[in-house]
Amino acid sequence: MIREVFSSIMGEGKFIGKRFIFVRFKECPLDCIYCDEPNAPGGTARVEEISGSCEFMEYLEIEHELIEIIEKLRTPDLFAVSFTGGEPLVYSNKIKEYSEILKHKGYKTFLESNGMFPERLGSYDYASIDIKLPEHFENKDDDFWYGLYKKELETIERLYLAGTDVYAKIVVFEETSEELIERIAIDLSKIGNITLCIQPVSPTDKIKTTTSKKKIFELMAICGKYVDVMCTPQIHKWMGML
Repeated sequence: MIREVFSSIMGEGKFIGKRFIFVRFKECPLDCIYCDEPNAPGGTARVEEISGSCEFMEYLEIEHELIEIIEKLRTPDLFAVSFTGGEPLVYSNKIKEYSEILKHKGYKTFLESNGMFPERLGSYDYASIDIKLPEHFENKDDDFWYGLYKKELETIERLYLAGTDVYAKIVVFEETSEELIERIAIDLSKIGNITLCIQPVSPTDKIKTTTSKKKIFELMAICGKYVDVMCTPQIHKWMGML
């Protein structure tokens, strides 16, 4: 269920630079071409032994020890505990249990999700919802993308109305449609005061180049007519952090 637990700065999104404890869950029903996480249910779990050390030990299962592990990694500068993945809401019932325990212990919780399971949401202090674009997938038709997009908007709206500090994040390519980004910004503005984080794609084995500065500025200018917008590249990668 859990792939790894570690402490680091948030490398992307609205809370970039804040200290988090990341609980990364296995598996995701989507297969985005830029994803840099393995999508497999098996294998051991690795746990950072000392906060920020990048030194890990591997375990067969840590499900019952997770709260104790988080307590051990806690530092005075901790902003929140992030449930990330993969897609953490694959394990929504278990995350709800963890969230309640952490809340009683004084922690803030943060959900990082692709937004495809609005019906599985629990209570979180903060949330980042990835809005996928058609170019994020191979061999998926427009009906698939539109159905997913409606669920993402529903997820954001439910979180927003529940009082969660939620923002949207979009990984953008050089070929990303300006018209589609504008449509998304308009839809977000109808929900409420939602910050939109534009994230230039990071190069991977499949993607050799990132998004140009010109393209980023054009997309931000378009979005700025409707929502609060910011550019948040993955700074943890060029800083050599987890």
